[in-house]
Amino acid sequence: MAIVNSVGELIRAARNERSQKDFADLLGVKQSSVSRYESGKASPPISVIEYCMRLVHTAGSDATPTAEQLADRVRVALADPGLGPMRLALSRLVDAFVSEHTQTHTAGTASQ
Repeated sequence: MAIVNSVGELIRAARNERSQKDFADLLGVKQSSVSRYESGKASPPISVIEYCMRLVHTAGSDATPTAEQLADRVRVALADPGLGPMRLALSRLVDAFVSEHTQTHTAGTASQ
């Protein structure tokens, strides 16, 4: 995925080779609005920006990532040494979830 540096580029990337008219119909706006968004002559509403971000960020991803893929992404994102406190907080959060899950699972097994 290319880096998007402006709202106009985001709109263009989300349009993904569709005509401005087809994309405008999808967004529920006029074709002239899409043209103005892309040229920077008008700012789209936040709902359009969010929708376009979802389109751009999910393009090409056919499946939901596995837990292993998500863990790898988190490891890479948190590799910066300055993020030690964040890693510690996430570790404690995961430990709390595991503990809660274990207690729930154990309690459910004991009542059977």
